[in-house]
Amino acid sequence: MKTRELIINSIRIIGDIIFVNLAFLLTFKIRFGASIPAQNYKAYIELVPYISIFAVLLFQMYNLYSNQLKRRIDEIFYTFIPASFIMVLFVGTVSYLTHSLAFPRSVFFISFPVLFVTMVAWRYLTLACERLVSKKEEIIIVGRGENTAKLIKNIAHSMHKSYNIKNVIIDKSDYLNDLNYIEFNLFSKFDNLEVSLMEMDADIIFIASDLSEEEKKSAFYAALEKDWEVSLVPEFYEIMLSGSRLEQIGEMPVFEIIPPHKSIGFFFKRMIDITLSTIGLLLSLPLTLPAAATVKLGSKGPLFFTQERVSRRGEKFEVYKFRTMVNNAEKNTGPVLARKNDSRVTKVGKFLRKTRIDEIPQLLNVLKGDMSLVGPRPERPHFVGQFEKEIPHYKYRHYIKTGITGLAQVYGYYDTDAEDKLRMDLLYANKRSFIFDLKILLETLKVIFMGHKAN
Repeated sequence: MKTRELIINSIRIIGDIIFVNLAFLLTFKIRFGASIPAQNYKAYIELVPYISIFAVLLFQMYNLYSNQLKRRIDEIFYTFIPASFIMVLFVGTVSYLTHSLAFPRSVFFISFPVLFVTMVAWRYLTLACERLVSKKEEIIIVGRGENTAKLIKNIAHSMHKSYNIKNVIIDKSDYLNDLNYIEFNLFSKFDNLEVSLMEMDADIIFIASDLSEEEKKSAFYAALEKDWEVSLVPEFYEIMLSGSRLEQIGEMPVFEIIPPHKSIGFFFKRMIDITLSTIGLLLSLPLTLPAAATVKLGSKGPLFFTQERVSRRGEKFEVYKFRTMVNNAEKNTGPVLARKNDSRVTKVGKFLRKTRIDEIPQLLNVLKGDMSLVGPRPERPHFVGQFEKEIPHYKYRHYIKTGITGLAQVYGYYDTDAEDKLRMDLLYANKRSFIFDLKILLETLKVIFMGHKAN
């Protein structure tokens, strides 16, 4: 980690600890006025170490200590909605378990908005200061084909405002015809790539897909010589390598890659799925009962929408959702992928989709064993067959059970293409773990509030 990033992260952690506890103290002030009862204050002080440690761990799970300049600024706002709620829930639980008298009920109700506003204000202030002292990182992009152009668009249009594209090396400039508004030096020759890169200056090199092994090696060697960071758009086999572990055969080191479906983690994942889906079905009754009533009253048709989907090893099952479209929506069109602003979606359905309440009945699928809580989203057989013809390696996403939410759902967007979603699904399959699943579930809570990411 760079020294500057280490200093900034240290400031973030210290500031988070201070402002989380300051928010709870401010809540006491609002509730009790100038004089906080000594008994409440003493009991709260005893909980400060637990609150501080949990806050740092929670914010780490939400990636709030990664490079914030590379994230959308609104993501910080949306992150602190579930994070503040979880913090208050944690403090309430610890207070109850320790028989502490620190937090009367009124304090809990007040603490959520106070904590949310305090933390958002603090984080926006640090982000503004960081932008003042940070310079844009200059980058070089190397690649072939349309995927390289897509990478440039993603950098230019997404959260990476901290990047300045300096040089682009691509095989055909025609791929960049609609990128005339971005200024950079353009090169198209790949002969002596390492020599060419050695003559350039940058902070980071992006290696796009469709390069040969020799070209990737040349880019890597140049980056090592020039002390550049490397960002790689991974191919399938590189994604598989990301889940490997280092073993030794005699004196020779080897990467061992275990197929996802042979992992012992499946048993523990199933136990967690059963436990959490049962709890989720019970806790969601205050949402699902009104939702069921509005679906039935809102339009004619069944309460639930069932549809055949594909899961692990190509097994088919019927997925359950609250119906959000008009009845028999595909009667005249046949199978059609859902679109943004789809006219077939009912008024009630729009709300259910935006809040993800329509997905809750899938907990029944999880309980039955058709799905998992976390995994690649289950697709319809018609489109699976289509994607397998168009996208190499698509079938490998079915090595593991599909899920209600997944890596592609929390880090992708509504219009993220199938190939990029596949990359994220395969990355999840190779890096899955309890902590990773927990992280994705926490991110899902954030995404619920982010309308532009609804999927």
